[in-house]
Order: sequence, then C-alpha cells, then structure tokens
Amino acid sequence: MIGNKKTALTRLEAVLAVLFIVALIAAGAGWVRPVEMGVTTVTKTVGEGQAATVTVTETQQITVTETVVKQPEAPRKIKIGLLTHQTGPEAPIGQDMERAFLLAVEEINTRGGVYVEEFGTKLLLEPVIEDQQSSREGTVAAAERLVNVDKVDIIVGGFGSAFIPGAQPIIAEAGTPYIITGVSTPIVVTRTDIDTSWFVLYQAIAPEHGQSISLILAEAVKPVVAPDRNLKVAVLYQDSPFGEGFFAGMKLIIEEKNLPIDLVFVDKFKVRETDFRALLTAAAAANPDVIVPIGFIGETIAVIQQGVRDLGIKKLYGPVCVCVESPTYYKDLGREGEFSLIQTYFGPYHVHPRVAEKVAEFSKKFEEKWGVRPGSQGLSVYDAVYIAVKAIEEAGTLDKAKVAEALRNLVMGELLLPVPGGVIKFKPTGHQTFELYGVQLIWDENVQELRPVIVWPKEIAEAEVRLPSGFQPGG
Repeated sequence: MIGNKKTALTRLEAVLAVLFIVALIAAGAGWVRPVEMGVTTVTKTVGEGQAATVTVTETQQITVTETVVKQPEAPRKIKIGLLTHQTGPEAPIGQDMERAFLLAVEEINTRGGVYVEEFGTKLLLEPVIEDQQSSREGTVAAAERLVNVDKVDIIVGGFGSAFIPGAQPIIAEAGTPYIITGVSTPIVVTRTDIDTSWFVLYQAIAPEHGQSISLILAEAVKPVVAPDRNLKVAVLYQDSPFGEGFFAGMKLIIEEKNLPIDLVFVDKFKVRETDFRALLTAAAAANPDVIVPIGFIGETIAVIQQGVRDLGIKKLYGPVCVCVESPTYYKDLGREGEFSLIQTYFGPYHVHPRVAEKVAEFSKKFEEKWGVRPGSQGLSVYDAVYIAVKAIEEAGTLDKAKVAEALRNLVMGELLLPVPGGVIKFKPTGHQTFELYGVQLIWDENVQELRPVIVWPKEIAEAEVRLPSGFQPGG
C-alpha cells in the first residue's frame, strides 16, 4: 500500500503543478476563477492478480478570463498653436489675435480643460504661439516650427491671404488640423495641389466681402450721393489673392444684379505699399464719387490720409476691409478718416444686435485683462479656440485625422461672430459664412477719435450715410 500511496500523491502533485502554471499564465490576461470540484476513483493493479482502489480528490478548474481594458495613457496637455504676427507692420492685428487666444485658453483651463473620451479625463490646453513676422517667409517658418518642433495637436489663427497659402503644404504634410481665421481667399480650402481636408476657414471669403462692399455702395451710399444716376466708383486693391478676391466679388455682383454702379477706375498696388499719391491722383482724374481701397490696416490708413490730407481729394472712402477693425485703426486713422466706411462683422466700438450681449461680456473681460478693446481678428481667434475644443470633444480623441473630420462635420451655436441662422456649420468646401454689415465713421469730440454708426443693411441701420463738408461728387 505504500507504493499505492506514492502513486496517488505523485498524481495529485502533478495536477496541482499544472493548475498552478495555468493560473500564472491566466493572471497576465485577467482573473482565473475555479468553478467546479469533484472526486475521482482510480483503480490500479499493485501486484500480480491484486487490485487496490485509491480515492483521489482532484480540483478541476474552468478558466474564465475577465479582460480588464486599460485606457491609453493621456498626454499631459493638449497643444494648441496660434499663427499670428508679433513683429512687423501687421503686429497690431497680431497682438489682438494673441490676446484673444490667451484669454480663451485661460477660460477653458479655468473650467477644468477639455474632456477627451479616449483618455476618460479632462486635459488642459497648452498654448503655443509662433510669429508670422508680417511676411510669407516668416509665416512658412512659423508653421514649420508649430508642426515639426512644437508638435501641436491643432492650429488656429493666421492672418494674411498673401502669407498663409505658402504655409499650408507644411501643415497638410504633417497632418495637423487647422482653423484658419484671418484669410479671405477661398484658395485655402479649394486648392487642389495639396490635401485641404485638414483645413477649415472661419472667415467670410473674399468674394462675399466684395459683394457686401458693392451692396453697401448701391443700397446705402447711392441714394444719398447719386439718387438720379449710377454711382461712380474707383477701386484700388492689393495685388494679392486677398485683393483680387475682393474685387472679383465686387464686380461679379454688380454684373449679376445689374447694380447701379460704374467702375470708373481700377488699379492694383503691391503688398505693404506706403506711397499711394500717384495712384490716388490717377483715380481722382476719373472723377469718382467714392474711392474704395482694399488693403491691410497700414495700407488703408495711408490711402485715406494721403488722399484727404496730402492731395485734398474730397470723396467718400470705402467701404474698406473688415480686417482693419481694431482700436489701432480708429485711433491712427485720425480725423482724415471721418465719413469713411467699413464692411464688417464686428468692430471694437460696434456689434451686430443679435450677439451684442455675448460680445459685451467678452469685451469686458478682454479689456479688464489687457487694458484695450478687442478687434475683429481677436474675436475670430477667440471663437476658433472654442471651435477647436468642440471638435476634439466630438471626436473623443486627439487623433488628428478624426479631429479634422469632426471639424468638417461640426454643428454648433454661433459664438461671438454673427453667422447665418445662428449656427456654425462649415460648407462642404470647408468655409463658414458670416452676416456682414456696413458702418460709417464719425468723429467723436468727447473721445477725440472716430466712432462707428451702422448704416447697412436697413434692418439694423442706426443712421443714413453722411457726406463730408466740401464733398466733390463725380460727374
């Protein structure tokens, strides 16, 4: 019987050893749970013609793997990049963009950050800012740093139709979603030489801006200046996709709607031109009622000041581009800018009635933090940060392709800038449209600066267009 006992123990030890190894293997994948025990009777022959019955208790296990899904490790923060101008002629606009960007990031982080489903937690935003240096070359270098050095998750901002297209191939190649705000040329979302699915344009495109200029002239200016004839208009526009797009929009709607406007003079100027006197002299010789300069803030100020102060050309000026809308423009343009017009969707001293309450709250926070009022490009960037956050939340991940797709399919309520129907929804081409309106600048003796009055469309107009003293109509 001693031999029998050894045989039984050897079998039991082997069973236990096997079970122990299986348990060790299963522990790597999940929990092992014993679910059944039983008694087994084994009959063995221990000698010639003899038999012995040995009872062995065996534990039988069915291994049930309960998989524990471990969420991927979350990054420390979400890197959100801003393209803007910190140096050069466009720095005043760039500073407005930077301030609004930092304010939006601060607000979102104060609320706990952005919830990303993939990680099951909220992540703070880490702002990364790169300087476009008011040039195409500087913009390309800034984009290179954002995507290849800073390795941001998403980009917002960027100003200048003459600058941003050059940076797009770098951003597209890196596969980084980008909400463009300060560009009006539709090329940035319609070009076919690169993959534009990474981009959306949160800005009315140039043809839409141009159309609003012509409508302001036809519906608000003509009845006052030339009620019995066509309005005579001279156009001076920047030789860039930005300027060309504006003028194309002006011309198209004049032709399509047969607007009572005669373009009596049209010519271009170079980007960052400073002396417009020869061009203005040629324009004045065509005897227009209105001179429309289409350029950046510095160019626009120079055109109006040189026309009024240096050459004494007593015409109406504008409507000019919404891109001038900053406190700097109202201050630096000075008294020479009185009675000039702007086509716009927001300015530091006016707002569309529908979003007035939200903009007032934002402007108060902006002014408390920075000591100045915000401009239109600042509002665009502020909105873009919140749009970026919404897209990340909708995507539930920081996977860049999925975030870019979420941007294209985004539907959310309007933020600070007025949009049709009060709903942000990018068109299939990837651009958002806006509700544009027109203002005229009037000198305010109390503050010794220009202040705006809404003059178009009539549904929200506060006053009719006024003419300057000594105004010289076209003939």
